[in-house]
Amino acid sequence: MYCLIVKHGDIGRYELLYKVFGERMPVVWDCRHRERRRTSAPPEIEERRRKERRGPPPASWSALGFVVVDRDSRW
Repeated sequence: MYCLIVKHGDIGRYELLYKVFGERMPVVWDCRHRERRRTSAPPEIEERRRKERRGPPPASWSALGFVVVDRDSRW
């Protein structure tokens, strides 16, 4: 099943997408407000991640203000 995630605060886009797709697929807000990870960790704490896991956002996120995701996959 697919889901539409709309940029936080874009009420007009949310209402439009909900009106068009709300009966067929969930339309939800992006709940992230900022990065949770601190930019500078204390030097005594070793970084355990081998690489950055987040890739660049899809083009639709910047251009259209929403993204379509497969809810069955890990997102």
